Amino acid sequence: MKIKFWGVRGSIPTPGRDTVRYGGNTSCIGLDGKDGTIVIFEAGTGIRMAGTRLAAMSPVEIHLFLSHTHWDHIHGFPFFIPAYIPNNVINIYGPPHFDKSLRDIMAQQMVYSYFPVNSDELQARIRYTDLKEETVSIGGLKIRSKLMNHPVTCFAYKVTEGTKSIVYTGDNEPYYNFMASAAMDDSEAAEINMIVAEQNDRNIEFIRGCDLLIAEAQYKQEEYPSKVGWGHSTNLQVLELAIKADVKHLVMFHHDPTRTDDQIDIILEDTIRHYAGTGHTGLKISAATEGEEIVIE
Repeated sequence: MKIKFWGVRGSIPTPGRDTVRYGGNTSCIGLDGKDGTIVIFEAGTGIRMAGTRLAAMSPVEIHLFLSHTHWDHIHGFPFFIPAYIPNNVINIYGPPHFDKSLRDIMAQQMVYSYFPVNSDELQARIRYTDLKEETVSIGGLKIRSKLMNHPVTCFAYKVTEGTKSIVYTGDNEPYYNFMASAAMDDSEAAEINMIVAEQNDRNIEFIRGCDLLIAEAQYKQEEYPSKVGWGHSTNLQVLELAIKADVKHLVMFHHDPTRTDDQIDIILEDTIRHYAGTGHTGLKISAATEGEEIVIE
């Protein structure tokens, strides 16, 4: 598998000289299987450049997986050139939201009030799949979805090709007992804490042993107390996850839009330093960089 980062920021694009090294486009990750299967995760603004590459390969079939439909994960799709080319096939997978299908959600940002092209005017053949926790087989790839902890339905994805696997967490916050401060007896607290632990253990088992973990890590540990419940992780939370799951390479992703390149450098150095202090060895740690390619063989 070959992975390429087309957009690595969270929340909103951040162009400028202070973000040029890591990149300012919002979430988009490309994955090519050995058999030529083309997969994209997320349709943030990074998908525009991914589309430039794929447009030159037309006609082509593309499999686009969305972790969730918050705007920073879909607002690049109207600028995805392959969607405008006849004979291209674009399969879009992701979670519905209560009373809205994935098709409905994606179409809402392409109405004339917001954009000059209506979604019905796209010339590629576009097929939508509303996902639940399941496994989708595409060519030589198996792609498994798992619900994560975010204020809207959100999936992590595990891609397996032969004996190799990668996991992308989507936006995710570790499960916690949000009722801990409420008046409850010890048995009630113990029951809730057990459920929380079970859900966090499910995440560890989903990720266990993967060759590459692309983990949303928007915040620093000291920022987290004011961000509890926002649905995002810290650098040290994803480090703990990677250690417990025996991951080979951790890539921190979804950089906060207020973060400069130099600040991301500091967070990366801090994470590596904390890892060195755990006594564990063998984990590679990096921060996602726009344009970077990683090959898993």
